[in-house]
Amino acid sequence: MALISRSLRLLLSFSFILTYFIAAAQDRCGTVQYSHTLKNQQRVRESDAQFERWLKDRSPDQRNQRQKSGPYKVPVVIHVVHNGEAVGTGTNISEAQILSQIGVLNKDFNRLNADAANTPAVFAAVAGSMNIEFVLAKQNPEGLETSGIVRVKGNKSGWTINDNYELKSQSYWPAEKYLNIWVCNLTDYLGYTQFPVSNLPGLENGSTNALTDGIVIWYRAFGSADDGAFTLDPDYDKGRTLTHEMGHFFGLRHIWGDQSGCEQANGSGGDHVADTPDQSESTTGCPNHPRVDTCSPAKMFQNFLDYTDDVCMNLFTQGQVDRMGIVIESSPRRVSLLTSPGLSEPVPVPNDLGIRSVLSPLATSCTSPVTPSIEVRNYGSNQVVSARISVSVNGSIVETKDVALSLGNLQSAVVTFAPAAVTAGNSTLAFNIVLTNGTTDGRSQNNALSSSVFVPEAITAPFTETFTTLPSKWIIQNPDQQITWKLQPAPKETAANKALFLDFFNYDDHFGEQDIFLSPVFDLSTASVTSLVFDVAHARFQSSNDQLKVIVLTDCQELTEGTTVFDKEGAALATTTSTAQGFVPSGESQWRKETVNLNAFLGKTHVQLAFVGINDWGNNVYIDNISLITSEVEDLKLKEKISPGLVTCNPVIIPRIIVQNVGNVDISRFKVEYAVNGGVVQSYTENITIGDGTETEISLPQLLLKPGANTLSVNIADPNDVADETPANNLQVFTVVVNGNADRIPLRENFDAAFPNQWLTVNPAGTGMNWQGTATNFGTSAYFNASTNTSIGDEAWLVSPVLDFSKTDTALMVLDLAYRRLAERTENFRILASPNCGETYAEVTTPDLSSFPVQTTPFTPQAPTDWQRNVTINLDAFAGKDQVRIAFVAANENGNNLYLDNIEFFSTGNPRVVTVNEPFSIYGYRAGEPAQSNLQITFNLAERRDVQYAVHDTMGKQYTSGLLRDVLNQTYPLELEQSLASGVYIVRLNIGGKLYAERVMVLR
Repeated sequence: MALISRSLRLLLSFSFILTYFIAAAQDRCGTVQYSHTLKNQQRVRESDAQFERWLKDRSPDQRNQRQKSGPYKVPVVIHVVHNGEAVGTGTNISEAQILSQIGVLNKDFNRLNADAANTPAVFAAVAGSMNIEFVLAKQNPEGLETSGIVRVKGNKSGWTINDNYELKSQSYWPAEKYLNIWVCNLTDYLGYTQFPVSNLPGLENGSTNALTDGIVIWYRAFGSADDGAFTLDPDYDKGRTLTHEMGHFFGLRHIWGDQSGCEQANGSGGDHVADTPDQSESTTGCPNHPRVDTCSPAKMFQNFLDYTDDVCMNLFTQGQVDRMGIVIESSPRRVSLLTSPGLSEPVPVPNDLGIRSVLSPLATSCTSPVTPSIEVRNYGSNQVVSARISVSVNGSIVETKDVALSLGNLQSAVVTFAPAAVTAGNSTLAFNIVLTNGTTDGRSQNNALSSSVFVPEAITAPFTETFTTLPSKWIIQNPDQQITWKLQPAPKETAANKALFLDFFNYDDHFGEQDIFLSPVFDLSTASVTSLVFDVAHARFQSSNDQLKVIVLTDCQELTEGTTVFDKEGAALATTTSTAQGFVPSGESQWRKETVNLNAFLGKTHVQLAFVGINDWGNNVYIDNISLITSEVEDLKLKEKISPGLVTCNPVIIPRIIVQNVGNVDISRFKVEYAVNGGVVQSYTENITIGDGTETEISLPQLLLKPGANTLSVNIADPNDVADETPANNLQVFTVVVNGNADRIPLRENFDAAFPNQWLTVNPAGTGMNWQGTATNFGTSAYFNASTNTSIGDEAWLVSPVLDFSKTDTALMVLDLAYRRLAERTENFRILASPNCGETYAEVTTPDLSSFPVQTTPFTPQAPTDWQRNVTINLDAFAGKDQVRIAFVAANENGNNLYLDNIEFFSTGNPRVVTVNEPFSIYGYRAGEPAQSNLQITFNLAERRDVQYAVHDTMGKQYTSGLLRDVLNQTYPLELEQSLASGVYIVRLNIGGKLYAERVMVLR
């Protein structure tokens, strides 16, 4: 195969076409973010050379033959997956909005769009029209009249591309007859598409899964604001997202070819279309023409296959139209759309009995023989009184049955056949209506229906699978017929060890695709306990979130009906550090044993285990040593430490931990071993019952720590006085820093005097990066270096001194924050607070870093505009507390650098933040505020000072005076005995011995 640079991710040859990445804040720069993602992933994939050769082999006569005989017509079904709103509100978009979008498609593809006039003259000569009509389906898969719109309440409020299977299972019509478009609250992209497939050379990488074929669109990018007051994103409000995705549906690549630089492919540029100018990258926003590119004198950013805003798009080229014409006439699930019955109004005919559905057997049957059963329906214009129906198994007729019926129009009946033997494995049952009312049926299209049934092999429990060979009784289900589970060398106890392997590292074109490893059927009806134990190994690729589930099926359920008993993804699934290379475990240390309690399935006679891998194009997953155990398993896990927190004041601690029972029997006693700073290991026996599958909190004896950093190791051992099944999850080593640094509020910390001053920087792992001080436009700022930190998940804490909030009933923190994202990699940033000097911490807020701009180079703020100023955090919950600590916690994703500065704590009764550059500012109350005084004063002092104040008129009469303690940055009302009349007044201040007088004018 041909290879391209590993620094590049290609999209358009993907089975799923990802378009317009958007952050949670829906900012338009998400498109740039996604293109930067492509250029920094260091991946390799197959080229599309074969596909392009196939396209070029098609002659112009072939390409234009259908154009000469008439337009293409494509039946469309819109599946509105909503959240239960009334029609026309929220995600349950109106029919008018849907009709608007269909209108946009037909205008754009036929170059009837009004803004076609905006195509620059240099490109107008190559603009093309496809002569195609998108039609809302007129009859549904049953042959009944339809509007082409299906509304269904989804089981989620928001969807991502990794929910692909679940989303499309909410509502689906056969993809060979209907173009399925799902409109929903898509939260990570504006849209994505499944690429066309074909049995012709060049499309081998496409998904063969018809059940997921179609287009998904975010509901706020569907339809045009030109046609109504729809709730649309202002940058994507002309319906061009679906135009763009429809181009992908018919085989178009992004105009820049999803590549960096000016690579040429067969002389036709990165998108393999000769009349589109080569360009080095995507275009965003709506720039002015001409826009020079390093690859050509002017970008064709007006093309529907670029990333510009909707208002800026206006053309396909003739070369793109030719390419789409070839695909629509050759790709199996594209060409069949052109003759779909969905294009025609349903017309009843006499003697039309049809098979509505197969009721039995279902896709899986635990036993043989099976009892075939179908539902038939009268779709015709006359009464149906009899039918002759045959059923065959794997091509051989096993029964032909004459059935007496009495069915009026659209009435149904169930027809059941004699039990039929099927062998273990897959069998196909085919049903056919031979005669209706003693004559040939009036419409043959609905006379035949077939279904496949899988009868699994059986296995005796307990069992163990070590994967020295691929087990013959287990089944691999590979819906897209692409990368799937296979046997692979995977060093563990020995270098020659083999394991089950899923190559997510190279699974680049099928985001959200599921691959299933299904066990034989086993019997738990006589077992008293049971659990599943298996080994897993996984390393992330950067911040990827590949997923592994274990789903238990009973009585041969469908996968969607099973019970998920294990579900981990991303960091939770990882067993070692991230790597940019395809992961192969180096040995035992990079594996983890997982134990899953299955007691809930005791008494079941037909049980199966499905190991489901869900692709995020991250890195490889390995499974080994699967054991189904029916003997007692004592397995405790030290889950987490509750207290003390990472930084605490008190050297005397009583640690509290959570212990989880992951075995299959109750644990009534166990040993707790602990040591401080590598000292003598102490132990005691904990007599407490933890039920199987539950957890409990326990407290260790009182311990004395030294000032500064300490290590506390805790180990759980000997559950029920026997060896623990999985010792690797019993031991944890925690860092605890004892520090009593204290300060009082109000407080300002700008880190200019020293870093970290009275604050602390701590890495919980004891290694890795910490917050540092670095030069910015604000002098010295606190800085978390993520741009060069390749240790994903590395965490750093910046912790305040102990703060006394006891003298205030309100509390407020204000800070400046600077950050830039790198592609899809965004650091995790939390602000925690402790009311008890660090004994426990709780999350106060999680600032949304996804809304910050993208920058591909390491970021350093150079100007005030680089900062998000005066970020305000309400701390009222901690008012009245005298031992408050604040922690800023950054977790690394190898994205970009994070900066904090000008952290201020306010203790005033007036939480309003007024920015002043002088030491103080005096002003009147503003409209809408309480009028108990005429004057307010905001201070901005370099350090805390006591302030004496007095207010006089020009004749010397005093109206008020007082003393303010510990003034720094607050706003105070100057309480007066009476309201001030119009006139000039003098405010005198004594700030730390320095005198000030300021005239103020009051106008009544």
